[in-house]
Amino acid sequence: MSALYRLSEELSSRQLPGTHGWSESGSQLATEPTAWALMASRSSSWPASGVREGLDALLSMRQPDGLWSAFADSMGRSLWATPLALNALMSLPAQAPAVAASLDALVQCYPLEASWLVRLKLRYSDRQVRFDPTKYGWGWVPGTVSWVVPTSMALITLARARNRGLIAARALDTRLRLGAEMLIDRACPGGGWNAGNPVVYGVSLGPHVDATAIALAALRTRYQHPTVRASLDWLLKQTACRSPYSLAWLAIALDLYRNVRTDLAPTICAAQEHLAGCMGDPEDDHDTSTIALAALALGLKTGNNPFEVRA
Repeated sequence: MSALYRLSEELSSRQLPGTHGWSESGSQLATEPTAWALMASRSSSWPASGVREGLDALLSMRQPDGLWSAFADSMGRSLWATPLALNALMSLPAQAPAVAASLDALVQCYPLEASWLVRLKLRYSDRQVRFDPTKYGWGWVPGTVSWVVPTSMALITLARARNRGLIAARALDTRLRLGAEMLIDRACPGGGWNAGNPVVYGVSLGPHVDATAIALAALRTRYQHPTVRASLDWLLKQTACRSPYSLAWLAIALDLYRNVRTDLAPTICAAQEHLAGCMGDPEDDHDTSTIALAALALGLKTGNNPFEVRA
């Protein structure tokens, strides 16, 4: 029995009765594991009825303003869960008008740095971190400052939506440009990304595998930029990582660069083999999002990467 089959079966068994969505490890319906599981269903043999019910569960967590809450019965908005949910909907049949309205809502979510007063404070008062506040993306939740991971996922989802003709907001191109510039500005010295700022209190911080992989996925169309190239070189050396979540992201990100780096195939295969070994028995203390992301990474096929962005 293959690792991918075991992971797919475990995901199917975790579909919650009643809501038909997914939780991370208990019974609370949540957007992130539901979105991941639905994206992973593309490489499995789940019945169509189960996928439709999962989509209904995902849509049930969409708020009136078009954004998603992280959990069912929560009124909070998550700018990580929202692009994840939208990407899942775009990967499977969904109602285009509902997707378009939510995409526009995501574009209109500006971080604190979009305010010139906040930019002035960050530039002249708070000098303990090094970044350019005129380049901004998305925070974890509305009304906060930009962070690398939610910005990367928003860029991926919005660029994919633009390429499919699902959104034509006038502000979209500016947001995509500023978000990409923000990621490049926040890169660690020597390449790669951590969760936020590359230098704090004069100390250079090291990159993280998952944040670097997600940012590289978002910056695929900017491969010629030196920061992107250096970051890809750094990521190629991290296949011994022991975190299944990070390993899965590593394989997914490298897969996006296959057509510009002919030497990536062996590294991707090595990462997938290591990932399959790290997962072991999928019932062993793995949350649902990690299982689904690992299934995505192990089931990669040409043209089947749900994070692919084309110019």
